[in-house]
Amino acid sequence: MEQTDRVLKAVGAWLFLIVLSVAAAAVTIALVNKYQYGPETDVKAYFDALQAGDGAAALGALNAEVPDSNAALLDGEPLEAAAEKLDDVEISTVSSTSDQAVVRADYTLDGQEHSSEFTLHPADTQWGFFTVWDFDRTTLPTMHVTMPGSTAVDINGESVALTDSARDFAVFYPGIYTGSYTSPMVTAEPEQTLVTDPDAETDLTLDARPSDELKSQVSEQTKTYLDTCAEQDTLYPASCPFSYEFSGRVQDNVKWSITEYPTTDIRLSGPNADKWGLMDSPGTAKIEFTSVNLMDGKTSKVSEEVPFTFKATLDVTEDEATVTPRH
Repeated sequence: MEQTDRVLKAVGAWLFLIVLSVAAAAVTIALVNKYQYGPETDVKAYFDALQAGDGAAALGALNAEVPDSNAALLDGEPLEAAAEKLDDVEISTVSSTSDQAVVRADYTLDGQEHSSEFTLHPADTQWGFFTVWDFDRTTLPTMHVTMPGSTAVDINGESVALTDSARDFAVFYPGIYTGSYTSPMVTAEPEQTLVTDPDAETDLTLDARPSDELKSQVSEQTKTYLDTCAEQDTLYPASCPFSYEFSGRVQDNVKWSITEYPTTDIRLSGPNADKWGLMDSPGTAKIEFTSVNLMDGKTSKVSEEVPFTFKATLDVTEDEATVTPRH
């Protein structure tokens, strides 16, 4: 009887250890499922890829399609710059069922608090215990960039071409996208936009301004043109914006000079306000000559200010401006 009791106690101890082992295994499986295979780990991997500037890893983690837009900002320096001010990332599960999980990422972007939600679903199991999650299939957001008067723009350090002063770019989220531009002819102050929602329409518009070099070239060409007009010894300088109506006779030479040059007012114009043009600008010329009275032959000095309007078209390339006067 005593031996039987010892056997029963031994069996009971073994059963207890087995139950304890099963319970420990269950706890271990649950913990591994949550912290190594749970949906939160996939979201964390996505954020890690963004901050590393690894576009391929981010795209694979997000399980996203690239829209029919320029993909220049989806990798390397532009992507890394987009996530440079992405801080304080905290990831938590909002809801979870057997076939879906909603995970929220709270973070600061350029010091401002934001959040984004991601929906995932079970895709597979490993070793029969661990659930492998995938993001629900989505499409990356599109950012519409415009900069009237320019054929290119710099976004997050990447120089990209524009078509008709605009272009759509595929972007990851969350991120900050900063546009700017500096060229010999055109400049634009930096502008930035935040992308935190894949469904939101995002626009980045830059204000192009004529550079000092553009202003200098236009001013120099305008001055040269008017000075050339002023060299003509005639009351009616050919192909010029000023002339002097006089019915008497001129003795000796006619002398012109420019007393006030027009202000070269360079602006965007045209139907879409995307082409550089010159606004009509007033100026003043001075004419001096000796007139002869046809009745008595007496002479007198004529010296008068002649106002005029300077009109011209403007063509701007990457590094050169061409002013073409209109009459």
